[in-house]
Amino acid sequence: MNIDRLAKRAKRLAMLALLLGLVELLGGLVLVAMALIGGSEGGAHASANVSTLTTGFIAGCLLVCTGLLTAVGGFVLMPLIDLRVLSKAEENWHYEQLRGAAESHRQILEAIRDSTTLSDQAKQIAYRHKDREALRHAIREDIDKNDYEAAYWLVTEMEKRFGNRAEASQLRELIDSSRKGFIEREVRESLDHFDQLLRRFDWAGCQREMDQLMKLFSGHPDVQNLPDRIAKAKDAHKRELLKEWMDSVQKDDVNRSVELLKQLDQYLTPGEAESYIEIARDVFKKKLNQLSAQFSLHVTDKNWNDAARIGQQIIDEFPNTLIAKQVKERMPILREKATGVSMPATN
Repeated sequence: MNIDRLAKRAKRLAMLALLLGLVELLGGLVLVAMALIGGSEGGAHASANVSTLTTGFIAGCLLVCTGLLTAVGGFVLMPLIDLRVLSKAEENWHYEQLRGAAESHRQILEAIRDSTTLSDQAKQIAYRHKDREALRHAIREDIDKNDYEAAYWLVTEMEKRFGNRAEASQLRELIDSSRKGFIEREVRESLDHFDQLLRRFDWAGCQREMDQLMKLFSGHPDVQNLPDRIAKAKDAHKRELLKEWMDSVQKDDVNRSVELLKQLDQYLTPGEAESYIEIARDVFKKKLNQLSAQFSLHVTDKNWNDAARIGQQIIDEFPNTLIAKQVKERMPILREKATGVSMPATN
């Protein structure tokens, strides 16, 4: 039977009990009142009616109590019935939810069972759209990660499995465009660093950067031109050093001439060096004479620290000259006088 119909019937019974209790309560009150009124009218016949009045009073009290209990019971039952109906409705709702979940699981299990019974070819047809979308998503991910070889391979697989040559061609164009942009950005950043090294005449750094670019982007025209750029930059720098060196020689700037000659040493070929050997000898001779004069002047002025410093420079830069040999013999005495500490005698 429907729970709503049961609830209505129960509420009608509770209402009936309430009404019945009120009727009993009213009747009892009437009997009690009549008994009390009869007792107040006592007289000659009062003793004869005592039994009747007492019986009426007691019956009225019983009716009052019974009616009160019945009315209260009916009044209390009505909200209890509503609570029970609400609880039962909630139980039915949970039951319906569980039954719906069970039905959903049953349908999923049936779908799994149906899919397992399909043949491989039927599965391929059934999931063709999903597989194609998954491949497209994977290709885009590989492009975003700059993994272009993997993206090309996936496009080939898509073309083999689904035969869509037009879409495969579009995807390859997309990969080509992304790859070209990536290569251009990488090459530009590397070439900017290469140019900085070139301006600093850091030939070892230029060589390392060029080797790395050749390994990664050997087909790029700007990368292929790097060996020629290094060679031209070296040649231009060599000509600049030669010009500056010749100017220093003409100005008789010995110190600058020696400094530039040391820099030129790594650029001149043996044949080129032979052309300038006489000039170089003259420069070094002037430098040696200059250092010798300074050394003698410091010794004469008893500037022992400066004399020791210049003497060591002569030994380091012109080790095979007669002057260097003579200075070397005097160095222990010079150091002794420079430090003020006597050297121990040697056997």
